[in-house]
Amino acid sequence: MTYTTTELKTLSDENLVHAELQMDRELIALNFMKKAGTLRNVMSTRVVRKNIARVRTEQRRREIEQGLATDSLKALHRASFVATAAVKEEGSSMLANVAEQMEETD
Repeated sequence: MTYTTTELKTLSDENLVHAELQMDRELIALNFMKKAGTLRNVMSTRVVRKNIARVRTEQRRREIEQGLATDSLKALHRASFVATAAVKEEGSSMLANVAEQMEETD
């Protein structure tokens, strides 16, 4: 998910940490798909990395503002994170690719 800086500022500390952890999971899934050769949009990894950087920047800003140590927000809220399924790209399977190519030839 893409967040703007104003959206990040409205998130609670807990939701901010959970967003980062979820994006980390998405990045791992995308890198796995890239290595397997099933990732259709290789730029999606770049987008996720930049979003993670935005979230981490906002986390660090809040830590400094509250006088906390680095990564203390993550340590506080990591235990309450419940992972959801990693985002699967539409049509990323081989069968979907073949079906798409057949539709294009018709």
